[in-house]
Amino acid sequence: MLRKVISKTDIELVYENIKNDIYKTPLEYSEKLSEISGVNVYLKKEYLQLTSSFKIRGVLNKVKSLSSEEFDKTFVAASTGNHAAAFGLASEKFDFKAKLFLPKNVASEKLKSLSKYKLDKVLYGDTSVETENKATQYAKDIEGVLIHPYNDVEIIKGQGTIAVEIAEELPEVNAVLVPIGGGGLISGIASYFSENEKVKVIGCQPENASEMYDSIKYNHIVEPSTLNTIADAAAGGIEANAITYDICKKHLEEVKLVTEEEIKKAVAFLYKHHNIIVEPTSAVPVAALLKEDISKEYKNVVLVLTGKKINKQLLKEINEAYGDCY
Repeated sequence: MLRKVISKTDIELVYENIKNDIYKTPLEYSEKLSEISGVNVYLKKEYLQLTSSFKIRGVLNKVKSLSSEEFDKTFVAASTGNHAAAFGLASEKFDFKAKLFLPKNVASEKLKSLSKYKLDKVLYGDTSVETENKATQYAKDIEGVLIHPYNDVEIIKGQGTIAVEIAEELPEVNAVLVPIGGGGLISGIASYFSENEKVKVIGCQPENASEMYDSIKYNHIVEPSTLNTIADAAAGGIEANAITYDICKKHLEEVKLVTEEEIKKAVAFLYKHHNIIVEPTSAVPVAALLKEDISKEYKNVVLVLTGKKINKQLLKEINEAYGDCY
């Protein structure tokens, strides 16, 4: 049973509240992907957002929803990197005390990018779920304010504002492909479009981090995968009782899985044909499309490119290995 219904109107109201604090990111037609897939393909370039990912939308909405009394408390967050950057920027903008928990295996380039923010950082846990659970318990212990990366209605509403921009620029959209980690982004987008049966929202996950796919399949939240994926922002699992599971189970058309090699090919494809640098998680929807696994009934398809933090050496290796695949 869906515990909290988020409506299109809810998300539109949030957009009005945060739109002056964020970028309206470009939605651009991809001639090459359209040619390959046989449908009209558009790229929603959310990697050009503040802090280079979509995460700032949710964090800003959450922070702006709080009471003045709560700003006297310590704000607590857990992240693999992108949520952390959004948390850091918000801490500067709203001047709150910020404590951040990150998994011990957080990518070095993401950790380095956080040095500009005044964050009290703690490395804890081997998976995102372990880190999130620690942050949640710490926030309870100190009676702080938890800024969760996905399991929060206000965060989900904020992420869903991407759908408002898509609908405004491409009213004829039929399908939106979105990468899934904890599910906050796709829950917001799916909630927005849930009142429009002409638009299908399709999740995309690595085979090595298929927790949402498996959770929907088996009707319960599954344990985090022990496999490694290059798409680290999609890894780590979903915490128990996550509202994103309920929303995804109810509103997603389907969830598509892609291999590690397919993700790497998609990263190389975007670099070669669009001169776009994205992190592997951002390329997961592109990988799904390149598999020619999208129904031709979807005439106008949007791929959400979520972030661009990628190690330069990794990008070089991917381009050398897969640059000639397409």
